[in-house]
Amino acid sequence: MKKALTILPELLLLGLSTYWFLENWFGIKYFNSFALVVMLVLIFQIFFQNRYIAFTLAALIAVFSIYMVFAVISEFHDFPSVTSEALQLLSVGLFFCFMLFSSSFFLVYKFLPRLF
Repeated sequence: MKKALTILPELLLLGLSTYWFLENWFGIKYFNSFALVVMLVLIFQIFFQNRYIAFTLAALIAVFSIYMVFAVISEFHDFPSVTSEALQLLSVGLFFCFMLFSSSFFLVYKFLPRLF
């Protein structure tokens, strides 16, 4: 159980990237090679726990999640009025962005003591 908690950020990110890949594959019939590479890097990270890969992943995911916050807000403003669909888009989108950003934060936090 303790091992699962120590790799929780990687497991969460792996789950999101797997969802991303499968949604592209089955939803729009598109082979998303970028999502597949992210999944493979996360699997590598789970097994080998490399701090340099962790910091790189955390930085990229943090930047991506901040970008996605702006994308969600932009999509929200495209609705002509505030409807239940607009609020659902905003709440679910911001929840996923928060999960991504917090995972990147905990990924850095986990490897920070080993650096010094």
